[in-house]
Amino acid sequence: MEAMTTPVPSRPHTADQDGAPGTHPDLAALGERLRETEARTGVRVDLFVERVRGTECFVPDDATVTGEPYEQAGFAVRIRHRDGEGYVALNSLSGEAFRLGVRAAADRAGAERFDTDGLAATVLRAAGHLESRGPGVAVAAPSAELLRTARSSALRAARGAASLTSVSVSYSGAARDFLRLGPGIAHLEETQRWHLVSCRAVADGTGGPVVGYRKAGVRDLGAWESGLDIVRVGRDAGRAAVAKTTGRPVTERNVTLVIAAGASGVLAHELLGHPLEGDVAARRLAGVAWREGDRIGPAGLHVADDPGLAGGWGGFAHDDEGAPARLRRLVRDGTVTGFIDGAGRQRRQSFRQPPLTRMSNVYVDRGPDDPAALTASVGHGFHVARLGGGRVHEDGTFAFGAVDVRRIRDGSVAEPVSDAVVTGHVAAALTGIRGIGDDFAMGSPAACAKYGQEVPVGDGGPTLLVTGLDIEPSHASP
Repeated sequence: MEAMTTPVPSRPHTADQDGAPGTHPDLAALGERLRETEARTGVRVDLFVERVRGTECFVPDDATVTGEPYEQAGFAVRIRHRDGEGYVALNSLSGEAFRLGVRAAADRAGAERFDTDGLAATVLRAAGHLESRGPGVAVAAPSAELLRTARSSALRAARGAASLTSVSVSYSGAARDFLRLGPGIAHLEETQRWHLVSCRAVADGTGGPVVGYRKAGVRDLGAWESGLDIVRVGRDAGRAAVAKTTGRPVTERNVTLVIAAGASGVLAHELLGHPLEGDVAARRLAGVAWREGDRIGPAGLHVADDPGLAGGWGGFAHDDEGAPARLRRLVRDGTVTGFIDGAGRQRRQSFRQPPLTRMSNVYVDRGPDDPAALTASVGHGFHVARLGGGRVHEDGTFAFGAVDVRRIRDGSVAEPVSDAVVTGHVAAALTGIRGIGDDFAMGSPAACAKYGQEVPVGDGGPTLLVTGLDIEPSHASP
């Protein structure tokens, strides 16, 4: 993950939204109607309606911009009656789809006498709020010329050093609205937006093709108005590919790593965020059994998960159950202070999947140490500029992809090595943290996979010095 220069906030911020979430009087009345229906008949109805509009553009090697808008929409309905339950998801917001979906869910729940046609008609009117109050267009994209400029900047960065055999730039943008309805629940969220630009540059290295990859994302397209961030994505991808052409694979055990600000957020996400998700913790799926008050890291280690982090890729004002999001302090001075669970943390990839307990923007707060002094203190080790592709296993072992890696010799960052995999154990890695920098950066945008669902997440942190890890060659592209 490359670093961006976003400072860590001292307090929670409002998540970036182009529209304010709210509840229309008609929707509130429907929520109350569903509450009354449950009290009168014993039938509970929960609905989730979603629309996503997006645009994707691609600039391949011939610099021809291709792109196409898209739209995805649908709903899920869950009906419970006595011991029965019916769940149906359909990728349509038509009146017929609502009628069929509600009827099928009611039949599966054993609620044959329930007025499904009346409910379907009411829900159809409620879903109209997504059209009347949501975005009128898909998602505006950066200009084609700006994307071509990003590609050109990658080529210029490699000029005079090594030729690039391939350079491609892509953009994807999405706008999401959703409606959550249930007994006493009526929430309309409008509109969550994401804009992502990435560049992939390929060069011939001593051991075969090497890849330089960079991406940057914003929640507000206006943040890219100057074009500098997009150009930087191309330039840095080209430079990264060139730097790797002479890299050699390494295999070493029990090494010291200096993990750059921003990249350290991946460590926080995988080694602290996932083990502290309520469902993961309850089933001990990360090889640890932490409780509040347990000491798991050094003094000065402070970790939080904040959906309101300004500009955070994983930010949201309300979760997919309509509950307000809020800051969670997870670790204070190396001691567990909380877990990611409950209201405000339920997220779903789309209307097709059920909500799960998920992270948003996990970060490690600044520490007391000078980053340059941390590197200078290492006689032999490695400097890791980007981490990604992390996974924690049920026994507590983990593996991260490490790219843009250089040796540290006698306190100085030296020659590059090939992309690598960093491995270790969750508990040992956290106790192996020996330094926490006084800098901070957010990492690049990411998607977190859990139980087959992916959701946008952000992470960040300061420079970290970690001992006792293993490093070995990677054979995967970043």
